[in-house]
Amino acid sequence: MNLDTFFKPKSIAVIGASRNKNKIGRIIFDQLAKNFKVFPVNPNAKRIGSYKSFKSILEIEEKVDLAVIAIPAKFVPSALKDCVEKGVKSVIIISGGFSETGTREGKKLEEKLKKVVKESKTRFIGPNVMGLYDAYTNLDTIFIPKKRMKRPGRGSISFISQSGAVGVSILDWLAEKKIGISKFVSYGNATDVNECDLLEYMINDRMTKVVTLYLEGIKGDGKRFIKIAKKLTKKKPVVVLKAGKTKKGMKAVM
Repeated sequence: MNLDTFFKPKSIAVIGASRNKNKIGRIIFDQLAKNFKVFPVNPNAKRIGSYKSFKSILEIEEKVDLAVIAIPAKFVPSALKDCVEKGVKSVIIISGGFSETGTREGKKLEEKLKKVVKESKTRFIGPNVMGLYDAYTNLDTIFIPKKRMKRPGRGSISFISQSGAVGVSILDWLAEKKIGISKFVSYGNATDVNECDLLEYMINDRMTKVVTLYLEGIKGDGKRFIKIAKKLTKKKPVVVLKAGKTKKGMKAVM
């Protein structure tokens, strides 16, 4: 599976970019604006900083490779539908409020996301993620500002984490210890792109020499996971930390 546009987009739309610099969407937008061609999407704003704001991603005339969605959960299916219509290849859904809540409403919303991308060419990571980070392309959709959480420098380790909180804690520690990484992916609920897809991508990623994975449970197909892991370990070392093996651990990941 080719997930290049998640890490190497030429243009990015941030759906939920806010005029308030402390809001999640604005933090992500400001970080991306330093290194990428960006388009803010906010139906209630004419401008975000010095950038013209768009009411919908469909109003953007130029091609958009990656969309980052950071809006309330109830609006996400509609925003994702617009991304599919626009022909956006990759979408990162930061927003929470889906199956992880354990509510019937949250589960229904997540099912809607599956239906929206079914039979389309759009793939999404999430929902309920902390973001992605690529030390080589400078892609950074982590919504914690750099002044509060350091980012590691360049290295050869890629870190895939089902838990966003665990992921960013380790990133901060790596930065403190001056240990570089290649990529970090928080994949959350794994409604579409899951750990199998991400491991498969790492097989041919030239900037990744070692793969680490924090796993609470396999969201994809178990047999496929083993098959891909065997293929990957022939080329690169893989370290997996499986959470939830004790009673306390199982309670923590539920």
